[in-house]
Amino acid sequence: MRLFWKKQSPETVEKEQDNEKKINVEFDSSILRKNNITRLSIDERWTKLFVAIKMTPELEKAEQEMNELIKEEAMLKNEQDNLEPQKRKLMNEILHLTGEAFENGNDAAKKRLKECRKEIERINSRIDGVMEDIEKLDDRLKKANIDLLNNSINYIFSELKSKNERALEIKNELKELEQRQKSLQAELETIKVDWTQYAVDLTELIGTDPVREFEEAYKLEGLKDETVDASADESNR
Repeated sequence: MRLFWKKQSPETVEKEQDNEKKINVEFDSSILRKNNITRLSIDERWTKLFVAIKMTPELEKAEQEMNELIKEEAMLKNEQDNLEPQKRKLMNEILHLTGEAFENGNDAAKKRLKECRKEIERINSRIDGVMEDIEKLDDRLKKANIDLLNNSINYIFSELKSKNERALEIKNELKELEQRQKSLQAELETIKVDWTQYAVDLTELIGTDPVREFEEAYKLEGLKDETVDASADESNR
């Protein structure tokens, strides 16, 4: 609990909030190349930044979206890698069938040649499509990288700023509490009473039973014990 927190005026709070909104440093895309940032959401240099600082829901969503792009890219490149061997296999088959089809007039070989050529055309078309999809995906990944980098770094610095400011507040509060403790301790020393001696003196004056009656009436038993304990604690330090 903040015991000595001073309430800020609405104008001060609004001004500080406006200042917070103005802080938004942005990188351009060249930082990705300079620092070899290609897949930020799975980059250990980035993920370890969120061990001590909790990621916002917005950043978590952006991270998941980038991971989906990475998966899509992997699937496209895997398909691309599989298409090339299929094409080479069909081309080898065409070379093998050409002599049989045209030199020997084999109709089955001619039919198979047509099928192979048609399949190669399909594969070529798909290879072009995959390459185009990969190129588009590269652009999307580049934008996702720079957006995630800008948003996450600004968020981290704002959190560091906030935590640092709160740490300074806590230090100041602790200093105030320390001063308050010293002040209370000094006041305690001025009002501290030796209840045991007073009980002896009062007993001598009015007797034991009246002293007990007054103690019960004024509820001094508990306070007497606490004061005695406090005095004993102070003497033992």
